[in-house]
Amino acid sequence: MSRFSSIIHRLILKSAPYASLADRFREALEGVPPFLVVMIISMLPIFELRGGIPAGAALDMPVWQAAIFAVIGNMIPIPFILLLLGPVSRWLSEHSNLMRRFFDWLFARTRRKHTQAFERWKEFALVIFVAIPLPITGAWTGSVAAFLFDIPFRHALPLIFCGVVIAAVVVSLATSFSFLLGWQGSLIFFAVLAGVLAYIYFRARKEPVEELPVDDRLDP
Repeated sequence: MSRFSSIIHRLILKSAPYASLADRFREALEGVPPFLVVMIISMLPIFELRGGIPAGAALDMPVWQAAIFAVIGNMIPIPFILLLLGPVSRWLSEHSNLMRRFFDWLFARTRRKHTQAFERWKEFALVIFVAIPLPITGAWTGSVAAFLFDIPFRHALPLIFCGVVIAAVVVSLATSFSFLLGWQGSLIFFAVLAGVLAYIYFRARKEPVEELPVDDRLDP
């Protein structure tokens, strides 16, 4: 009996970070349906589903259910970004020097950091980039990259969706394992999975791209 009690005690200690987080969520979002909380958090840039799925777990949602609503929430803004980023950024740049400097910086930074990967792996690079569940990656930044590298909407949307689903699997596994490994072990597991995806993507940025002779590049 004492052995059983010690096992229960260890499980409670390991889940303590989620328990305290759940209390904070319940106090701040009392009355809001948990699925709606997950979707709203997943719609936001930076947070996306990497914030939505743990929030759902903290609100006592099954992880698989939180993942479904997180994917839905994460994808809601993407069609609008893909369709409206070009005209909206041009209009804002024409009417505001601050916005012009912002979009110049954003577009130049995205081209500088990701051109080589997209030249080497083409559209597959978009899937891996979105799948990496880190603040500098994800569906929002992937939509910007799709716009800059002229990936058509009909191709970009399903590619981003595939990346979002992969990211949801990674975050869901890490969230599920937190109750077995503790939050420290869950964090390590998440870092390993995210690191593997990041390595696959950033390896393409470091490998040299074979350039065609000048004459060949000029030929139609």
